[in-house]
Amino acid sequence: MRLTERTILVTGGGTGIGRALARQLAEKGNTVLVCGRRLNLLEETAKGASGIHPYRCDLTSSEDIRHMLDAIRSDGHRVDTLFSNAAILGFDSLAGGLDLAQAKKIIDANLFGPIELTQRMLDGLRETEDPAIVIVGSPAGLGPLANTPIYSSSKAGLHAYTLCLRHHLGGEVRVFEVFPPVVDTEMLATKKWKKMSPDECARRMLKGIERDQEQVWIGESKMFRFLQLVLPPGRLFGVVNDWSPPERE
Repeated sequence: MRLTERTILVTGGGTGIGRALARQLAEKGNTVLVCGRRLNLLEETAKGASGIHPYRCDLTSSEDIRHMLDAIRSDGHRVDTLFSNAAILGFDSLAGGLDLAQAKKIIDANLFGPIELTQRMLDGLRETEDPAIVIVGSPAGLGPLANTPIYSSSKAGLHAYTLCLRHHLGGEVRVFEVFPPVVDTEMLATKKWKKMSPDECARRMLKGIERDQEQVWIGESKMFRFLQLVLPPGRLFGVVNDWSPPERE
């Protein structure tokens, strides 16, 4: 797929993978619209890049989503590509004491928010040439991590939605799904795990999409792909949680 001279919306564009994607896409000659909850971070992403335009939007708010899409149209942009990247992480226990309000926030941000944004954008995407949707998933949604049960559940739901969306659209809008490894982002800053840089992750992501790979597996996430093919779900769960990234000394 061509990733030049497009108008692209990147969610979660203020930090991490989203920021790296925005800057690399702008360098390729695209008009890049970045959205997120914190305008100051979006402005940092756009700093020094004339092709990047920030829009504040909390994806857990339907009003914010509608307002952002109205603003994008008012500014004369016709988005032909959506990079659905925004997500939040939570480490929880289901054995008791689960913060239900926080759990709902995670599901709204990681699952319902991306679904609502995508559905509200579909008609506009259909009106453009070679439209595409890129959804950033997580291997934790395929082999759930026991220490992130709500996050894993939200990403499992997003994976199911992605498969159904691709089927229902029947190629009218191309749908890609990306599975990054552990990446050195703000939400994992306190974890002493082996991490890939956001720039390297974004580079590999774009390379896979340019090669028309419907599923792009990056770095250690490829292990999940293999295990998913050879192990039944219960065994996969056990192996993944025995392996889950160890803290470095």
